[in-house]
Amino acid sequence: MYVAFENGITFFLGQDGTIRREQGKPSIVIVKELTREKLQDYAKRGLKVFPCDEEEKECLSKVLNKVYPECKSCKFA
Repeated sequence: MYVAFENGITFFLGQDGTIRREQGKPSIVIVKELTREKLQDYAKRGLKVFPCDEEEKECLSKVLNKVYPECKSCKFA
């Protein structure tokens, strides 16, 4: 699964806990501040929104644990 930050940087999240920077079409966008406009814009594009105002690695770990709850640890590649 691919996730992206608002700045366009995309990461791959693997079911085995692997996280690596990789180009791909994201299904989730991580936003620092959630607004109604952002939610509507991303929803129109078929993207899910995950609000997170922490550091990049922390946000990626949180998304990974939501998407793959069986994964207990992250492996940044």
